[in-house]
Amino acid sequence: MHPFKSGYVSIIGWPNVGKSTLLNALLGSKLSIVSPRPQTTRESIRGILNEPGFQMIFVDTPGWLSPQDVFQSFMKRAIVRSIYDDADVLLWMLEPKPFNEEDALFANKLKKSGKPVVVIVNKMDLAGSSHHFDRIKSEIQTHMGPDAVLLPIAAKQGAGLTELKSLLVTRLPEGPAFFPADQITDRWERFYVAELIREQIFKKYQEEVPHACLVTVDEFSERPGRKDHIRASIVVESESQKKIMIGAHARAIKDLGQAARKEIEAQLNRPIYLELEVKVKKNWRQDPAFLKLALGQSA
Repeated sequence: MHPFKSGYVSIIGWPNVGKSTLLNALLGSKLSIVSPRPQTTRESIRGILNEPGFQMIFVDTPGWLSPQDVFQSFMKRAIVRSIYDDADVLLWMLEPKPFNEEDALFANKLKKSGKPVVVIVNKMDLAGSSHHFDRIKSEIQTHMGPDAVLLPIAAKQGAGLTELKSLLVTRLPEGPAFFPADQITDRWERFYVAELIREQIFKKYQEEVPHACLVTVDEFSERPGRKDHIRASIVVESESQKKIMIGAHARAIKDLGQAARKEIEAQLNRPIYLELEVKVKKNWRQDPAFLKLALGQSA
């Protein structure tokens, strides 16, 4: 009988390479919001995969970036922590594109971490991807050594995921499970409520507005025999953004609330009453005290 294995796997990479899609596909459950826009994931999201003989705790991190403000600095700290402190295994996700100087620098950074690294090239269903894969493989082995592990996948289609799980299991340390076998995340429900509201904001609003929004869940009341009451705030940076969020005759915010409510009810598997309020907090992305309080709320 093989010994039980358990450990943390950090999913890292550039913005919009498909990390959230991969996490959801591996777990068979929607934990991380998905959007075609970059930098949708803001905080590290942890998903727990329980299968016979092992427990893998995946950490979906924000895309690696050069911080432009205090908020992005918070995001980058979460990535660095996931690499150097939290992870037993690093899962570096790339797209089938030409390997560049930034990729080379990142490869060297991961090699120096001393952690086992598995490199995956996502979106291998795209035309011309096999040509890029061979070149990426050569570059990875140049920077990380000839034994570097590289695997092609297509997360959206689920291709290559069985092989990926097998690869990761071999690199997990032996040890008992960290969480009960029926648990798929260590986040509170209110965190996912905020994420589902934010996902609808990305779907329904354009330009910079979604990135200027922060969602906090101010009240989450379970009421036996009645719908749960959830009151959430959407924090924006200006009055003009608030007007866009609300829309003419409040149509936009009503549409957002209805769409978010359906997603939340599907996730919680019970009916809810959702109340949304739009608030203005100028330059919230530059306010460390506000960010610490707001982000700590949903952890």
